[in-house]
Amino acid sequence: MSFKKLIPDFVFSDVCRIDPGFFADNGIRYLISDVDNTLATYSESVPSADVAAWLSAVTATGVTVALISNNGRERVNEFNKGLGYSVRFRAGKPFTKGLKSLMKELGAAPEDTCVLGDQLFTDVLCAHRAGVRCVLVDSIDVSGRPFLRFKKRLEAVIMRRHGRSV
Repeated sequence: MSFKKLIPDFVFSDVCRIDPGFFADNGIRYLISDVDNTLATYSESVPSADVAAWLSAVTATGVTVALISNNGRERVNEFNKGLGYSVRFRAGKPFTKGLKSLMKELGAAPEDTCVLGDQLFTDVLCAHRAGVRCVLVDSIDVSGRPFLRFKKRLEAVIMRRHGRSV
């Protein structure tokens, strides 16, 4: 089995360590970000001041930001309330229907789009199956989530075997 679709194009430790100009500098016009464990912990209902400022700085570079999540409407809308981005909840990642629907709404072509997420088996796989680039960041908090901790250990093995790490 080829793991190529599981390997992110770019890797950073967390979103706030990514220079806001990185996306525009790499020809990305649309950044579609996962919410849970990428921008906030599962228990944070709104973005931190640092994350909100970072998202605003990315937008200021001319990049359109949108949010995508496998979580439900209430969670995603509450998180987005002060941000006002286009959103797709219950996206069904790694399947691409939700991502492609959001891209269509935005008018985003695959070559101009990047997904930002924290998991290989959902975010990265979904992005690559849709033909878009992907940035992987380390999950913010996996404590109290045994299945997620197991997946992160498996992801670490895959990343090491392909010479990548977070």
